[in-house]
Amino acid sequence: MVDGNFIASVDIGSSKIVVLLAELKNNRVEVFGYAQASSDGVRCGVVENAKKVAKVIEKIKEEIVENYGTDFQHVSVNISEPNLKVLNQSAYTHVPSGRVRDSELDTVFKIIESMAKTKMPDNHQTVNNIIHHYTLDANPEPVNQPLGKKADNLGVSIHTVSASNHHVEAVENSIYWSDLGLSSIVPNSMASSEPCLTQDEKDKGVCLVDIGSGVTDLSVFKQGGVFYSGSIQFGVEQVTQDISEAFNTSFQEAERLKIEYGQTQVKLGADTLIKFQQIDDSNYYYLSHESLIEVIRQSYLELFKMIRTKLNNQNLYRSLKSGLVLVGGGAKMTDCDKLMHSLYKKKVKVGRINTELISAKYEWLGPEYACALGLLLFGLDDSKSEQQSSGKNSFLGKMGFIKGFKFL
Repeated sequence: MVDGNFIASVDIGSSKIVVLLAELKNNRVEVFGYAQASSDGVRCGVVENAKKVAKVIEKIKEEIVENYGTDFQHVSVNISEPNLKVLNQSAYTHVPSGRVRDSELDTVFKIIESMAKTKMPDNHQTVNNIIHHYTLDANPEPVNQPLGKKADNLGVSIHTVSASNHHVEAVENSIYWSDLGLSSIVPNSMASSEPCLTQDEKDKGVCLVDIGSGVTDLSVFKQGGVFYSGSIQFGVEQVTQDISEAFNTSFQEAERLKIEYGQTQVKLGADTLIKFQQIDDSNYYYLSHESLIEVIRQSYLELFKMIRTKLNNQNLYRSLKSGLVLVGGGAKMTDCDKLMHSLYKKKVKVGRINTELISAKYEWLGPEYACALGLLLFGLDDSKSEQQSSGKNSFLGKMGFIKGFKFL
């Protein structure tokens, strides 16, 4: 959300919570503020104790104000939801005057809202309505902005994203109880897609995979818009746990081994011995680097197989002409993209932040910050929507529609 000239985002993760501050300069988001703290009240990406999360956010906010002399009141925040639903809907309405007006837009969005209520689970609520495109009359050519254009009939294609009432309320309370206002709630992988995916990739078919600490979120895009989002209760903490169990060491020691020596591909002739300690033992032991790599490799293979199964169950695997893009802290594991490629036989790459959209210190442009950076773009986009709908009592503004994953 924009406060004056500032945009703020809150990325709530299983291991840490990150807050970013930015401003718009020369049509590019420039990040100037950053602070983080260890998570509390979050498990597998889901907010379980909103009061604990709110306290962490309050602490981070105080640090931001102290370090940068900048206060902020509204934020865009992420949500990780195991039962996230995406409805792909189209609606049409007659244009009596022959030229599209606000009233026709209101009508078509009310139709969409009514349709969504009948299709989404009773315990769900809408998180985002993402406009894919409009159509005019029988012309199939997509239109980005129909207002004022000549037509007898107006059509709209929209992706409605819903999440459980309980999870949405927990995220909302985490923000409100930290004395902040809420601009928008965006699913993890959708936010991460904004600074990392090209429109061409979304048109051809691509899966954004956000590998977090406690959960992996994915969103599939095709024909320019999002068609599916979901999550898997498996993150890089599970990799650490597998190392801990394999070598009878503490979680902290296993995390150290993963960070210092982790990779997913064995390089011939490069095996070495690594010193480590086992649980409740002051003596040092040695393990081979290859054996550590094999444990990590098997953990990532298990995750990648789960992702492929999920995509196959949704009949989306074959549609990924542009392959898969990996982000999140788990994407930093050396050669994980190569391992996924060897299993999938599809294009796989680690996501890179589009620096034409976002400017920041090099250390803030890693794949682990894709979600927080994407939330800034959503916050900026959301503020534009508010400005466009202000004073018109627009139904579009009330429903919180977002113009499809495009930074316009």
